Amino acid sequence: MEFTPRTWKWPLLAVGRGNGDIELWRVKRNLVYEKTIPGVVNGSLETLAWAHQTELTQDDMELFDTKEEQARERERLRSSSPRLFSAGLNAVIVEWDLATLTPRRAVDSYGGAVWCMAVNNAQTQLAVGTEDGHIRIFDIAGGELAYVRCYDRVRSRILAVAWGADDATVVTGSADGSVRVWGADGHVATRMTVPKEGAEATLVWAVAVLRDGTVVSGDSRGHVMFWDAAMRVVQQDFKALGADVLSLAVDRAGHTVFASGVDPKITQFRLFVGGAEATNTTSMAPRKWQLTGFRRYHTHDVRALALETSKGVNLLASGGVDTQVTAMRARSFPDRAPHRQPCFPPLSTVASVAPQAGLVLQRQGAQLKVWALGQAAPLAPALAEQMESGTAVAAPTPADLLRMDVKTRTSLTCSAISASGQFILASDAVGPKLFHVAGLQPGSDRVRVKRVRCFPPADFVPAESANRGVVQARFTSDESRVVLATADAYVVVVDVSQWQQGRTVTERRLCAHRCTEAETAADALCDDGVPTHAGRARKQAGALAPLRTIVHMAVSRDDTLVATADTAGTVAVSRLDGSQQLVVPRLGQGSACVTALGFSLANHVLLATSDNRIYAWDAHAQRLTPWSQQYSDAHIPRPFREQDCCIAGFLVNPAEPQCVYAWATTHITRIDLSQAPGPRETLLNIHKRKQIEQEIISRVVEEKDVARRRLERQHAKRVAKLPAELSMEERADALERDWEETVVARLREAGIDVRQPNNFRMTQRYQSLMAAEFLADDAMVVVERPWIDVAAALPSAYHRRRYGQ
Repeated sequence: MEFTPRTWKWPLLAVGRGNGDIELWRVKRNLVYEKTIPGVVNGSLETLAWAHQTELTQDDMELFDTKEEQARERERLRSSSPRLFSAGLNAVIVEWDLATLTPRRAVDSYGGAVWCMAVNNAQTQLAVGTEDGHIRIFDIAGGELAYVRCYDRVRSRILAVAWGADDATVVTGSADGSVRVWGADGHVATRMTVPKEGAEATLVWAVAVLRDGTVVSGDSRGHVMFWDAAMRVVQQDFKALGADVLSLAVDRAGHTVFASGVDPKITQFRLFVGGAEATNTTSMAPRKWQLTGFRRYHTHDVRALALETSKGVNLLASGGVDTQVTAMRARSFPDRAPHRQPCFPPLSTVASVAPQAGLVLQRQGAQLKVWALGQAAPLAPALAEQMESGTAVAAPTPADLLRMDVKTRTSLTCSAISASGQFILASDAVGPKLFHVAGLQPGSDRVRVKRVRCFPPADFVPAESANRGVVQARFTSDESRVVLATADAYVVVVDVSQWQQGRTVTERRLCAHRCTEAETAADALCDDGVPTHAGRARKQAGALAPLRTIVHMAVSRDDTLVATADTAGTVAVSRLDGSQQLVVPRLGQGSACVTALGFSLANHVLLATSDNRIYAWDAHAQRLTPWSQQYSDAHIPRPFREQDCCIAGFLVNPAEPQCVYAWATTHITRIDLSQAPGPRETLLNIHKRKQIEQEIISRVVEEKDVARRRLERQHAKRVAKLPAELSMEERADALERDWEETVVARLREAGIDVRQPNNFRMTQRYQSLMAAEFLADDAMVVVERPWIDVAAALPSAYHRRRYGQ
């Protein structure tokens, strides 16, 4: 895990997976999943590094010899996007193109497997630790990635590397139990030896250098050691974990250190100066590190920690063998619980549904699986009643019909299945493939899969485009066309109705997301015979265009409109016949990004932003619908907006024209777009709501029965508290009205206002949702991956000895 350098305005977190995939998460209130860079098949990923050069090197100063030229170059560097590097056991260092999700360049490590790497503070050099015991330096200034030199060899592999604060030294940890400080000449300046426990050498898995030069190391004994910056001796030694320390994270001020590893306990250390928590590193008062807290957020080894404490961000991220990415407020550690991201981010479309056939397509790595859902007997006349009653519809166990190992160079970037299940599309970073499938029914003797060789058409992207990979794909409901979003931000409509005659046709290209001057000029000059609807050049703040990838797509139910959204904030709505193409104005507050797209039955575009606000856009009138104009910004219930997980998709029930269902990893919420949202402070969970209502009403009924019996006794004795002129029946009616007010008041105290409409009706019966779709009227399929099933497939975790064991 690595956060972007502090010089980049919008923090991103890169998360490397064991299969080589790299996920990019935006840092908003928490983490918001953005996109995945597919890993190379049979590749390896051990380390990540970001770089963002903002200052000129000495060579640049000589090249740009006037102050005006130097100022322009500095401004260009600051506005350029950050660069991401990865490396692993395949001995290759890769720089990634964050827009096209493909390698920009790759170089050999010249030393075998790469275990670690780090960028210097000037963001101009990359230090790489390799299997053969060398530190190799690569020049990355000015957009380069070139080998420069090799430091002296040590007789063990380099496991950890970090740069000194002045970039004059490099600190490494190795498998021989040593922490070494290297000078600029490539020779060892100081060697610090970590004690052994037993005959085997201690492995130094992690090192970090603080701003004052203090070196921090984590080793296989579970110790975290702080080494004096001047004398290079141990200042303090902590038994931080019960097993290997695999990762360290340090804040920018150098006052806080986090450590974790095989023992999944995250431990925090803080610097105290003169007995108080450090705020000024220049103070001459005695300095001492203290272990100030620990928590266990993971069940298995924690392989990575990342800490970001700048630009208003205060986030500690962790991840490991249990596949979960957790994020927590670093300043409130360890008092607050973390936010856990799902094992499978829902926006990556790892599952898609063929509603007419009742099939689910699952994508994992380079493999596709198709499941048959069977038939479910309805239990209630309306889906809303089933959701509110908490009754699950009984259905047969899904049947595993098909498994396909697609021959690709990278993990699949997208997949889609048509409404009847006869077409399956899959794409990697190289290009898409289309398959025709027959016999996908339970009990079928044979499933036949045939690749459509005439797909994709040669001209589905211009000849000048170097990227043919597809990042999003949707079939139209009549299965005659497929809409593709390419890595170069083209939205392409391809006619596949004539595939049996060996012909597929590129109908048109829509270029609303291609908004730089160079892109619009190239699209305007495109003359390959495919109708190309060029976009319009627009300025994008912070050089977002080099990071732009189309990440959301939706096709209207009548196959007339397609809506797409990219990571740069552009939302485009186009007619499939090319007669109209428009860009939706930016919605949401501040830097909120779009997390879901969909269409209502009225062909209104549905958008959800990372601050959990929902908008409905009328593409025909080119404005927000009256409901959105009145309610989207300020009236959405606070419990809904403050959900940790973002909306991942929209569903529409053909039986409820005015309603939409918004789903996220932890909930499905029914929203009636013809009604007001209801109270801003209310309990949304319909199951908890009904439970609380029943408890309060039952309690009030008991109290009422007791009071009625008391009233009857008082009436018999002629000592009732109500006026004596009232009859028994009148007294009972007055008491009944009082109890109704009591019920209303108690429900309001519990967050339930029965006198206002409860529009946002939420069910949280499903956890780790991966997909949801309507099959027919009042028939919904929900695909979830419960954490308990994931945990059952994980290897053994670190065993902690407990009392009595």
